[in-house]
Amino acid sequence: MNNELLPDIVSFLQTIPSFNKLSSDTLKEIADTVKIIQLNAGKILNHDPDISYLYIIRNGIIEQNNPDGSLRSKLGNDDIFGFNQQPGDGSEHYSITAIENTLLYQFNYESLVKLINDYPHILSQLDLSLRTRLKATTTEADDSRHSFHQYMRPCDDVMSSKLALVSVNDTIQNVAHQMRNITGISCAFIVAEDKTLIGLVTDKDITQRVVAEALDVQQPIGSVMTENPHTIYANELVMEAVQLMTKYNIQNIPVINKKQHVIGYITPKDLIQNSGVQSIYLVNKIRHASSLQQLISLSEQRNAAFKEIMESTSSSSLVAQILTTIYDAFNCRLIELGIESFGTPPCAFSWIVAGSHARNEVHLASDQDNALILDKNATKSDRIYFNHVAMTVCKGLSKLGYTLCKGRFMAATPKWCQNIKVWKEYYDSWSQKPEYESLLNLNVFIEIRHIYGDKSLFREIDAHRHQQITYNFPLTIALVRNALRTRPPLGIFQNLVLEKDGNNNNVLNIKKAAIGCIVDIARIYTVINDCRDINTSDRIKWLYQAKILNKATYQDLIGTYQYVTHLRYQHQQQSVENNVKIDNLLKPNLFGSFERQHLKDSFRIISNFQNILKMKYLK
Repeated sequence: MNNELLPDIVSFLQTIPSFNKLSSDTLKEIADTVKIIQLNAGKILNHDPDISYLYIIRNGIIEQNNPDGSLRSKLGNDDIFGFNQQPGDGSEHYSITAIENTLLYQFNYESLVKLINDYPHILSQLDLSLRTRLKATTTEADDSRHSFHQYMRPCDDVMSSKLALVSVNDTIQNVAHQMRNITGISCAFIVAEDKTLIGLVTDKDITQRVVAEALDVQQPIGSVMTENPHTIYANELVMEAVQLMTKYNIQNIPVINKKQHVIGYITPKDLIQNSGVQSIYLVNKIRHASSLQQLISLSEQRNAAFKEIMESTSSSSLVAQILTTIYDAFNCRLIELGIESFGTPPCAFSWIVAGSHARNEVHLASDQDNALILDKNATKSDRIYFNHVAMTVCKGLSKLGYTLCKGRFMAATPKWCQNIKVWKEYYDSWSQKPEYESLLNLNVFIEIRHIYGDKSLFREIDAHRHQQITYNFPLTIALVRNALRTRPPLGIFQNLVLEKDGNNNNVLNIKKAAIGCIVDIARIYTVINDCRDINTSDRIKWLYQAKILNKATYQDLIGTYQYVTHLRYQHQQQSVENNVKIDNLLKPNLFGSFERQHLKDSFRIISNFQNILKMKYLK
C-alpha cells in the first residue's frame, strides 16, 4: 500500500459503523492490506474465486445481478458487500457490474478477521453468516445494559417463598384451609411423592370450579386442579416470567429447581413490588379502572412501559407480546364498561380481534381490527344493543391511541357485528371465491383471536375458518398473487422514492416493504401445510420443526423477521423520545452502511421466498 494513501483510507474507515470502533493502530493495519479497485461504467468486477473478499464502495454505484439476469441489489457509497460471494459454498454467485465509475476497497477476508480478532462484536457484524450479522445488530444495545435491571434479575430474587404444598388426594377443604392459614397465599401446589409438581389450584379456581358448581369439598383436589402448569426455573430471568404471564394470561407461576421441585412462585404483585415492572403494573391498573377517563390517563403510561421493555431486551417477540397484552387489557375493560352502561348482554357473544392484534404482533402504531360474533338466535334488537356497545368500545380505543381502522374493519360497523351463521357464510364466500373484495376481507379476518365473551362461539367459527382455508388451492393461488403485489425495494435508497411522509421526505415503510411480506409468506406456507399457529414467529418455527424449511432457510427467515421488526420498534422508540408522530416510516438517509447492507440482505431473502412461491403456484 502506498503510504501516502493510508491516512485517507483510515479517515474513511473511521466514518464506517463498526470500523469506527476499532483502535487507530488496528485501522492502520487494516488500511495497509486494502487493495484499491477502479471500475469504469459497465465494467464487471472479477476476483479470484478461491479467495474470500469483502468490499466497501468508496464512491460510485454497482449493480448485483442473479445468474438469470434479475436484479439482486443496487449498492452505493459506503455500502459493504461480498458476504454471499464466498468460495466453496456450492451456490451460483451473482455478477457485479459498475453502473457508473466506481472506486472500491477490497479486503482479504481471512486477513481482516485476524486483525479484528480482539473485537468479538465487530467480528459478528462482519460474519459471513447473515443470521449471525443480524443477531449481532439486534443485540448490540444489550452489551451496555446493566445486568441488575429489573427485567434481567433471576426469578428467585423476586419470588415468594411461602408455599402450600399438597398431595393429589388431599381434600378440597383441607387445601383451602392451608391456603387460608398461610398469610397472603393465593395458590396451592399439588406435588407427587417425589415432590415433583403435578398441578396447581388458585383461590379463583376454588371460587369458579368448586363454589360456583356447588362441588363436594371432600372431593380430592386433583379433580379441580390445573394440570401441567407453566413453570419457570429459579435462574431464569424476570423477563421470561413476564412473557409467560402476558402470553398465557396467568397470575401464578411456580418457580422450580433442576429436580422439578417447587421452591417458590411469582405473581404480578411480586413483580410490581420487587421489580417495578411497568407493563405488569399498567395491566393491573387497567383491569381495575372505573371509567374511560381513568383509562385515558393510564394510556399515557403505555409509552413508558414500551420504553422500559425496549431498554431491557432486544427480543421483538417479547415487546410485541407485552404491547398486545396491554391492548387486550384496554379492549376488555372498555367492553366491561360498555356492558355496565347498556346493561346485561341480551345473548351470548364473542369479541374477536384480527390482523396483527390477533397474531400478538402489536406495535405503537397499531390500529383497530375487531368484530363481534353473536349467538345464532340473536335478534335485530340484540344487534342494536351490541352496535351501541361496539361504538362505545371502538371510540374509546381511538381515544387511547388505537386509531380507527381506515377500512372500517371494526365491531362498530354493522357488517362485522353478526350472528355465527352469517360469519360462517362469510368464510364460505371468501374462501370459495377469493376475488379482490373477498380476498381483502379474508386477509383481515384470516387470523382471529377471542378476547372477551363466550369462547365457544369463537371456537366454532375458528374451526370453520380453518376448515375453509386449509388445503384450498384456489385460495392459495389468490394469496400468492396478492403477496406478490408488494416486492421489497432492492435499489439504492437515496435514488429510490419509496414513499413520502408529511414533510415530503423519502421514507421506507418497513411494514409494507418487509414485515408485511414476511407475514404473507409465513401465512401462505402454514395455510398450505395445516399449521394452527397464527403468530408469525411461531409459524416460522413450526415450519422448521415440521421439516418444511431446512435449518439455513429457517435461520434466514426468522433472523430477517426479527431484524426488521426490531428496526420498527427502534424507530418507534426514537419517535417516543423525540415526541413525534409514531408510525412505520423509516428515513433511509439516516442508516449507516451496515444497516443498509442488512436491510438489502433482508430484502433479498424476502424476494427469494416470493420467487419460490411464484414458481411453485403461478407457473
